[in-house]
Amino acid sequence: MKSKTWGLDIGNIGIKAVEVTRTLRGPRVTNYGVLPLKRKERENSRTEIIRRLREVFSKLEGKGEDLVYLFPSSRTMVHRIPLPFRERKKNQQVVKFEVEPFLPFPADQVVVDFYAADKDEAGKEALVFAARKGDLGESLSMLKEAGLDPERVVPEALALFWLIRGLGKAADGPGALLDLGQENATLILWQRNRLNLARSIPISGGGIAAAAHPNLARLAEEVNRTFLSAGYSPGGQSAREVYLTGDGSLTQGVGQSLSQYLGKPVSPLELGEAAGEVPEEQRPVLCAALGAAWGDSSADWVNLRREEFAPAQKAQRERGRLKILISYGVILAILGVGSFLLNLYLQERKYGELKAQIRKEFFQALPEVKRVVNELQQMKARVQEERAKLGSLGGGPGGGSPLEVLREVSLMLDPGSKVRVTELLVDPESIEVNGEADAFETVNQLKARLDRSGKFKDVQLKTARASSLENVIEFKIQMKQGDGG
Repeated sequence: MKSKTWGLDIGNIGIKAVEVTRTLRGPRVTNYGVLPLKRKERENSRTEIIRRLREVFSKLEGKGEDLVYLFPSSRTMVHRIPLPFRERKKNQQVVKFEVEPFLPFPADQVVVDFYAADKDEAGKEALVFAARKGDLGESLSMLKEAGLDPERVVPEALALFWLIRGLGKAADGPGALLDLGQENATLILWQRNRLNLARSIPISGGGIAAAAHPNLARLAEEVNRTFLSAGYSPGGQSAREVYLTGDGSLTQGVGQSLSQYLGKPVSPLELGEAAGEVPEEQRPVLCAALGAAWGDSSADWVNLRREEFAPAQKAQRERGRLKILISYGVILAILGVGSFLLNLYLQERKYGELKAQIRKEFFQALPEVKRVVNELQQMKARVQEERAKLGSLGGGPGGGSPLEVLREVSLMLDPGSKVRVTELLVDPESIEVNGEADAFETVNQLKARLDRSGKFKDVQLKTARASSLENVIEFKIQMKQGDGG
């Protein structure tokens, strides 16, 4: 993670940008900008928003490096599902198909990622965040025209949770935060440093103009219903306090009115020293952007820039890193052979000097490694890991991402055949397709066409058996990617 990160929030009434610098005393806001948008600009002029974006980063002297863009909750779908595997990489390959039954769109029209606080993910419930590719592509296109290329796109709800966790307010019992905008409110619930629920609640009729506005009472009713659905009951376990952020929280008396409706304290979120020199009246408006910039690269990191939206510079960096690691691997292999020969013919002191040189080269390539057991084997393992990363971005030899493999398999089927893929595992060595078909003939035709396709090689039908369900054949096919010729 770089020492400076920008968070960008393009809301319904304005553009908010925050630069966070990581210091010895913790993250601090070192630069910020708030540029309101008139209603006409928001509704009618994409060109005007692009001009305003350029104006913001020009005034702030920001070039958009390490930029995190906030994807609004109102355009994000959130569902809770159990995860099938322990490893995050495997879960990322199948989570889109696991959540597809709950989405109003086909899987090929959305980008998904998931939040899971535990490293051992098997059987654990995760919050899956999904965004329509059309919405995400439109936002990234607008940012590109403004000269900005965010490395990460994060859901608004998760950015707010990162802010709460960074301020140390998520470690205890159940908690809640309500980010109050002019047209939508984002509600998040957490417990013991784990995000449990995220929801976007629309505010009809032009927002909340006063603390006594009817929309505020309707909003409170939705919040109370959400508390009950999450198991927060008046007589049982519940959030002791509700934190309030967003531009709508600046309406005079809104916190007091919400306290009466909800039956518990509602108070503005205090940012303390982390806010730097930001005036008090602008801090609630910047909270979401601040949370996006504050987030770290821990196990619960979520990034919606995936598949065709993955940043080009990331694939280039992975490719360059892979070349460097291969070069270091060759050097280590040569030094390893020399070490073996010197161990036979030279004194022990000479051997020790060469071994120290090997370790020096190893730490130059991988300075983050704390424990060295076998330099050559550890370097080979890291090269394989980097190859896998590059392959997941579609930048490896053959570019066989899971969706590309799934597309090639689907092209092998007759239009009238019925085949459902239940599991797809893709790694640098092999591809495994598990699924269900309507007949043994369908499975045999699929295997035969994969053999002839040229896209795959060593195609093997590992399993084909009748299921307990009527007219269902379970099968497993293993293969390797061909040269595409």
